[in-house]
Amino acid sequence: SVSFPSKTTNIFESVRNFQRTHFEACQYIPDELKVRYKKLMREVYKKIHQKYIKAYYAEAGCEIGLMDTPNGIIFGAPPNLSGKPSEKLLAIMKIAKDPVASAHLEELIFPKVDRRLENMKFSHIASENTRQVVAKSRQQKTCFVFPSDFPTLSDFRFVLYHQFCPCRPPNTALNRRKIRPDKWDTLSGLCCQYCAKARPEERYHRGMYFPLDLESLHDSSFSHNLQVHLMTCQHTPFEIKEALEELQRLAVETGVNTKRGSKKKFMQKLWERMANYYPAP
Repeated sequence: SVSFPSKTTNIFESVRNFQRTHFEACQYIPDELKVRYKKLMREVYKKIHQKYIKAYYAEAGCEIGLMDTPNGIIFGAPPNLSGKPSEKLLAIMKIAKDPVASAHLEELIFPKVDRRLENMKFSHIASENTRQVVAKSRQQKTCFVFPSDFPTLSDFRFVLYHQFCPCRPPNTALNRRKIRPDKWDTLSGLCCQYCAKARPEERYHRGMYFPLDLESLHDSSFSHNLQVHLMTCQHTPFEIKEALEELQRLAVETGVNTKRGSKKKFMQKLWERMANYYPAP
C-alpha cells in the first residue's frame, strides 16, 4: 500500500501499480468507492497518450513542492499556492486534450535534450575539474575499463569503474555465499586503487568487492556500494569525489536516464574481463 517513486517522472507508474494491484485487493477501501471506481472505468473516454499522463503526474507533484534529488524525491521546492494550475500544468492538459492544435506547446513540456545529455555525457557543461577527471580517465586504460567503452557508457559509470583494480577473491567469499563460480580460478574482484596503494601490505581490506556472477555485478546496489566507498574512503582524491558527485547531480538535473541495454552490455564486457583476468592454473 506504500510506494516510493525514485523521481517525479515515476509517480505515474506508482499510481498505476496502486490501481492495478492494490485498489481491488485492499480490504480497507470502502465498497462504495470501489463501486464508483468500476463505474468510472466502464465509461468511454478519449484516449490520451501516456507521455502526457506521465508529464501531468510529474508536474502535479512539483505543484505541491516535490523535487528530484540524487537520493530520491523530497519536499524542497516552493509549492504552488496560487490556487490555480501553473502555466506548464495548463499546457500539459491542453496538449493532452488536442495534441494537433496544441503542438506548439510540445517544446514547453518536453524540451529538446542535447544528444550528449541523452547519452549522459556532461563534460561540455561540467566544471573544469570534472572535465579533467573524465579526460584523464579516457586517456588511461585500466584492467577492466577501456577507452573504447567511453562512447556507450555514461560519464559517471566510466569514471566510477575506472577507480578500481584487480584483486584475488578470498575463500571466505565462497564460504559465505556457498556457491562456486565456473571460473573461480581466473576470477578477479574489484579493489579500490587508492586503498591498494595506501595498504600494499594488506592482502584483504574494506575496499575490495567480490561479485561472484554477472547478476550480482549488474545489481544497482553493487555499483552504489562502490560509489559509497569512494566517497567515504580517506584515500580517494578529492577531485575524484567531486567529479562523481557532480556527474550524478547533472544526471538528476537534466532528467536523463541510462539508455536501455547500454549498462547491461557494459556489465557483460566487465564480467568477461573480470572472470578471465587471472591465468588458468
